[in-house]
Amino acid sequence: AGGLSVGIGFGMQTIISNFISGLILLFDRAIQPGDIIEVNGVWAKVMSVNIRNTEVQTFENAKIFLPNSTLIANQVTNWTHRNDVRIRRDVPVGVAYGSNVQLVKKIMQEVAEEHPAVLSSPAPWVVFNNFGASSLDFILRFWVRHVDLGLSTCSEIREAIDARFREHGVEIPFPQMDVHMRSGDGVLRVKNGD
Repeated sequence: AGGLSVGIGFGMQTIISNFISGLILLFDRAIQPGDIIEVNGVWAKVMSVNIRNTEVQTFENAKIFLPNSTLIANQVTNWTHRNDVRIRRDVPVGVAYGSNVQLVKKIMQEVAEEHPAVLSSPAPWVVFNNFGASSLDFILRFWVRHVDLGLSTCSEIREAIDARFREHGVEIPFPQMDVHMRSGDGVLRVKNGD
């Protein structure tokens, strides 16, 4: 009887916690049906907010019933809160050393401005980010008009940048490494393939 009482007590604690969390979510309206949220790295669309749990649908078309206490206690990213569906995206690009920096920036800027899903305000911009190990590193930063288009827009912009770089002879390098050999105690023999 004692063990059963303890089990019922823990079960009631969880139920009450989810119930109170559900009331908070319903009145606070931080998460609403139609919102796109990210919980523990999983992106999903909120289908309904109930007293005990919240029903979400992942982009892989799986339904998940999240306990409301999870949404209150853990970090949740709401990508469309208050109907702001814009999203900022970054596309990092590396080009070979010796490339014309101004030409690279101009090409990347033009590609972003020509894409129909990219917003003109705030305007896209290019940052010369770093002198990398084997490339000059740039970041193209832009805003997409809807969060649903974020992934496809980045892919299409990468394709367009690659095509435009080929037209202008700008090389996208692959990681390279120089190996310097010193003579030591051992003997190194190199055989010619003739």
